[in-house]
Amino acid sequence: MFTRFIFFICCLNTFLVAHPHIFIDTQVQVLPEKIIIIWSFDEMTSAMLMDDYDKNKNKKLDPDEVAFMEKDHFRTLEPYSYFIHMSDGKDEFDLKRIIEFTASFENKKLIYTFAIPKPKLKKYELRFYDAEMYVALILKNEWLTCKEPVKCKIEGYDADFYYAYKVMVQE
Repeated sequence: MFTRFIFFICCLNTFLVAHPHIFIDTQVQVLPEKIIIIWSFDEMTSAMLMDDYDKNKNKKLDPDEVAFMEKDHFRTLEPYSYFIHMSDGKDEFDLKRIIEFTASFENKKLIYTFAIPKPKLKKYELRFYDAEMYVALILKNEWLTCKEPVKCKIEGYDADFYYAYKVMVQE
């Protein structure tokens, strides 16, 4: 019994001190044929990733560096659904298909731009979160663009230790 109590306290403590280490400003563009996502990493994460992937140290990402970064860093997020989950309002679905990936380095920030195919639903949600609370994806109303006749709206929860947002789309 005492061992279970200690285990519970350790697990609770781990949850209570969990907090994001990576912060990503997230822009969303809902277009007629696809949804474009733009991630802008915080400066510290950007510096670390650029140090790892800018092999020739010219402070820009060449095509071969972008291809390696996509394979070695970005695609490893697939088991986490790229921190993006789709919902029809009842069920949540992991994201499996990403198209048109590119990366660049601008104003000391690493930028990932990629697209996802639009679902064949008239009403859906894009949910942005990291269940492990290691990455904070931050969305703001001014970072959301929807092309008419599509209507979009952001709702979210933003705290020091947990960030979760959703974009609600209705066509």
